[in-house]
Amino acid sequence: MSVRELGRQYSAITAELESLRGRRSNIPSAMLDLRDTLCSALRIAPDSLPFIGELIQVRDDERAWEGAAERLLHNFGLSLLVPENDYGAVADWVDGTNLGSRLVYYRVRAQVAPEQRNLHPAALARKLAIKPDSTFYAWIDAEIARRFDHTCCDTLDQFRREKRAVTRNRQIKAGGERHEKDDHHRLDDRSRYVLGWSNQAKIAALAKQERDLTTRVQAHTAHIQALKGEVNGQNALLGS
Repeated sequence: MSVRELGRQYSAITAELESLRGRRSNIPSAMLDLRDTLCSALRIAPDSLPFIGELIQVRDDERAWEGAAERLLHNFGLSLLVPENDYGAVADWVDGTNLGSRLVYYRVRAQVAPEQRNLHPAALARKLAIKPDSTFYAWIDAEIARRFDHTCCDTLDQFRREKRAVTRNRQIKAGGERHEKDDHHRLDDRSRYVLGWSNQAKIAALAKQERDLTTRVQAHTAHIQALKGEVNGQNALLGS
């Protein structure tokens, strides 16, 4: 990788770190900027349109499943919740605006009908905590029970038996037939995490990436300078 590319990565991480240190959300700054633009145009407080990821986190006693939960809930966590009273204005604004990116939002009606679901004792939904004071608590509780009832399997024998399942290594089974495993990013790469109402762990992960990139840039720069010195030395010998 070139010094220029490393420099671009460093700038992106530095900008995201600066944004993270000024807030508590794990949602990427580009998504937060989009929400700010929407809310500013409609004169709505940003807290009134939360991202789902800001209201869910993995329970402290289930951290071993954090990577799997982040994989399964990533897109869901990046979705906005829109109260019924704001739905019309938000729908109009989104339809008439070139967003420049992808936005998913959910209309949350005033009443959420309770739904009884017999969740497996090891269901992923049971390993998640919802922000207690959220006005969207009932809606989120019903949705995670419906969407994320995957059984968290400690063994592949159990994984093969279950109809909807997930392993710690993020292999996912849905409908008994469809299987998926996405290893584009490391299981413990907290820089991509979006869940939770505290971002200290994400800040620490990005700060480490920033330090590592600084070391790599310095090493590349020193190597280039050494090569230039060798070339200059050779040129001096040829001209003497």
